[in-house]
Amino acid sequence: MSSLPTILASSPPRNLSKPSTPQTPNPDQTRITPLNNISPSLHLPSKTHLCLTLPQTILCSPVLASTQPFTSISDQSTGKIDLESILITIDNFFNKYPFFVAGCTFIYLVVYPAAIFYLRKYKPITAINAFRKLKSQPDSQLLDIRDDKTLASLASPSLKFLGKSSVQVPYSEEDESGFVKRVKGGFSDPENTVVCVLDNFDGNSMKVAELLVENGFKEAYYIKGGARGKNGWLAIQEELLPPPVHMYTAKNAKSSNNNEASIVGTEN
Repeated sequence: MSSLPTILASSPPRNLSKPSTPQTPNPDQTRITPLNNISPSLHLPSKTHLCLTLPQTILCSPVLASTQPFTSISDQSTGKIDLESILITIDNFFNKYPFFVAGCTFIYLVVYPAAIFYLRKYKPITAINAFRKLKSQPDSQLLDIRDDKTLASLASPSLKFLGKSSVQVPYSEEDESGFVKRVKGGFSDPENTVVCVLDNFDGNSMKVAELLVENGFKEAYYIKGGARGKNGWLAIQEELLPPPVHMYTAKNAKSSNNNEASIVGTEN
């Protein structure tokens, strides 16, 4: 009979620990490769190297690598508007859309003023065209706004040759409402009357034309040059206007009336 020590030494060792239950491997854990098994040729960047690589990647992107840097209109720290950035933005817009800018400029400087000029009811007119309008349009009349002293030295054009008469109402800037009332009293139908305004020069005639249109007259024209100005009534009457509508001084007014009467009698 062998002894107990001899039996224990000859018997194979037994696993006395509790048998473990089989576990299903986690798919997420199976994808993780231990760092010790990574190939020596592959190296993960260190934390310092990663911090340097990200800014370089951002700066080298095609969107941020534009030749035109982004400029902020306002300073974020102070809240003030950066005028230089605004001017740079405007300049870049002009350079990017030159035809659009040129078209807008043309409309603003040419088309818009021309439309306003042709649509308004008071306009400038030359002396010769004023005479033609008085001759051809039955509803047109001549308004002389010069003061009494000027009228005494240089009479208004006589329109008896055209079957009309000049209306004389001196203009007073201090009493525009009274002036408008007197002018309306000189015409039977202001709403259907076209007025040609004659001044000594053309200082107040434009104001009067605009004032009359605002107060119900059909149209108003201010004669450029007036009576004595450049290309005014006196300057062109010898060459372009018939003698009955000439302007004469007070001394020659009587002789002009006699000549006009003889001309009218001859035509009849």
